[in-house]
Amino acid sequence: MQVRLKNRKQQIVDLALELLQTRGFENFSYQDLARQLGITKASIHHHFPKKEDLGVALCQAIQDWHEREFSKSRAFAGSALEKLDRYVRGTLRYGGCEKKICPLSSLQADIASLPEAMRPALKRLDDHELEFVAELLQQGRDNGELSFPGDVRAQAVLVVLTCKAALQYSRVHGSEMFDEAMAQMKQLMVASQ
Repeated sequence: MQVRLKNRKQQIVDLALELLQTRGFENFSYQDLARQLGITKASIHHHFPKKEDLGVALCQAIQDWHEREFSKSRAFAGSALEKLDRYVRGTLRYGGCEKKICPLSSLQADIASLPEAMRPALKRLDDHELEFVAELLQQGRDNGELSFPGDVRAQAVLVVLTCKAALQYSRVHGSEMFDEAMAQMKQLMVASQ
């Protein structure tokens, strides 16, 4: 019975994550989840009494995905720039298709209407991603591979913003726009030989 409950809870989170990426947090309901999963709303409320509880679980699911991807990049034997490229490609796989948006970007777009309990989880998620990118940029700067003015964290913000904005624009203009924007960002950071 415990395994089934865990699977049901994971099914709810997985479907909610998909709906977050296609509709936004405010635009799906427990009724939508129940209908698509073939269960009752009471079953969803059993696992997540309030939608904000589900929202916090979504933030955790996104952070877990990030950590798996970040671990893969950290373990990769390549350069800091190659590790950064792995992060960018992972982001593209996760949130870069015609009908989906990056789940973190979706939550950020809904910030004004998100329940208060979700906001600290969203901030932790933002910081988690920025810290990872800053870590890679610092490695690249330390080994002479990357060069950029100013603070590493500020550069991490620019990289993440470029990536997320390029994902959005590529939904309208095609994946070439994403590739061009990220190539330009990398070119601006590569240390001159």
